[in-house]
Amino acid sequence: MGALVFADAAVAGDIWFVSGRAELSCLKVVGSSVRHLYPNPKAAPKGSGPEYDRHVRLFGDVGQSRLKALKVGIIGLGGGGSLLNEWLSRLGVGHIIAVDPERLDYTNLPRVVGASRWDALWWFATSRSAFMRDLARRFAKHKVRIARRVARLANPDVDYQAIAGNVLDEETAQLLTDVDFLFLATDSIASRLVFNALVHQYLIPGFQIGVKVLKEPQTKEVGEITAVTRPVLPNVGGGCLKCQGAIPPGRVQNEALTEPERRRQRYVDDDTVEQPSVITLNVLSAAEAVNDVLFAVTGLLNDDVDLEQRIYYPRKRVAMRVAPRATSDCLDCGINVRSRKARGDRARLPCRQRDRAKARR
Repeated sequence: MGALVFADAAVAGDIWFVSGRAELSCLKVVGSSVRHLYPNPKAAPKGSGPEYDRHVRLFGDVGQSRLKALKVGIIGLGGGGSLLNEWLSRLGVGHIIAVDPERLDYTNLPRVVGASRWDALWWFATSRSAFMRDLARRFAKHKVRIARRVARLANPDVDYQAIAGNVLDEETAQLLTDVDFLFLATDSIASRLVFNALVHQYLIPGFQIGVKVLKEPQTKEVGEITAVTRPVLPNVGGGCLKCQGAIPPGRVQNEALTEPERRRQRYVDDDTVEQPSVITLNVLSAAEAVNDVLFAVTGLLNDDVDLEQRIYYPRKRVAMRVAPRATSDCLDCGINVRSRKARGDRARLPCRQRDRAKARR
């Protein structure tokens, strides 16, 4: 239970738990912009370091201190995720949690920021020996380790957690339940399911980014290219990947199968084939997501702006806006007794069971 008293730009109150009573220290208002309300005026922040001189000319020491106080989660450290990682670090974000189970493949080098041939064990990866190539796949550096190195070069003071794990495992997903913003930069439909649940269950503003390149199966000609930035906000009507149709139930079920199960069911899906990928296409979706966070935190976003989904068509040089979708009976974003909305630790995340997770390792 709680009791709050609101003033013009302040709030005070008490919260009663089973263990006792606590005074409210801060209230975070989540929407297109993020506001923090306090019982008493906050002390002026200390001056930012000289490296942030150009930043503070735009949003001041207050804005830079807000960035430093942020805790941000990134799921997926490939082409898009590695860009997010570098930019957030250079903005001065104070705490980053990066999650990705994969090691660097030699073909990742052109699109993973900060990766080197040494990280990919290139002398093994390019060998004619299948045994040597297998060694490269098994012992190349994890993508999150590369991301941590890049982040610390950009900002030596960053508190960085590099998690070489899968967000589909509950113990890994639980590490992201207290972040201020969450980014999803993977192609997996199952990871979208967990990401969407984290946003709405723990009221975390999120962004899903990605690029899709379609090729005509017979002629192999390049078709439509799309770069998507999807804001997924926990406020009412703020968007939901389920309601948007971005989490097809059948695809989630198929991704949950083990490889032997896929073969037995003759499962075939285009996502099992390596898709074209170029880092400049990833920039289109990642840049807007980071700028949305920057403007939301520093107060630069115009009051009349709604964070809509954006779909870019670079071959046509056009962009399309798509309004966020939400339905009242949705089990993720809906306001009903069966929904996971704002339930926090009282609900289980849609992660795979521990025994299945162990069998996959």
